Amino acid sequence: MMLLSALLGPAKAPVASEEDVESAGGVYNIILFKRPAEGVATGTLMAVASEGDDRVKLESGQRCLVCLCDFEVAEVCRKLVKCKHLFHKECIDQWLTQGRNSCPLCRGQGVDEKEKPSTPTPDGTPANPAELSAN
Repeated sequence: MMLLSALLGPAKAPVASEEDVESAGGVYNIILFKRPAEGVATGTLMAVASEGDDRVKLESGQRCLVCLCDFEVAEVCRKLVKCKHLFHKECIDQWLTQGRNSCPLCRGQGVDEKEKPSTPTPDGTPANPAELSAN
C-alpha cells in the first residue's frame, strides 16, 4: 500500500490552472439596459460579452451561487462555456483553480484543461501511473 501511495501521490480534486481558466473566455460585463429593445424591458440587468455580441438577461434577484451575492451593475462575471451558468469572475476563477474544476451548480466540467507534462519521480519512473502501462 505504501508503494501504491507513493506512485499515486495524494488524493486531490482536479483543478484547472489559471491559464486554462483565462483561455476559456466567457467573460461578461454587467450593465443596466436603459433603452427598450425587443424582449428586454428598460432597467433590466444584462451580462454583455466582453468579446463578441452575446448577451444574457439576468433575472431579478439572480445571484452568484459561489458567494451568494446578487449580480450588480459594473461587475465582471464569467459564463462557463459547457453548461452556460454565470458566476462572478473572481468567485468562479478561484473555485476552478483552488477548489474543483466543475460548475458549482450542475457539477459539469468547468473549463477544458490542457494536458500537463508529467515529471518523473526521483527514481526516474513516471509520476503518472498511466504512463507505466504505456511503456
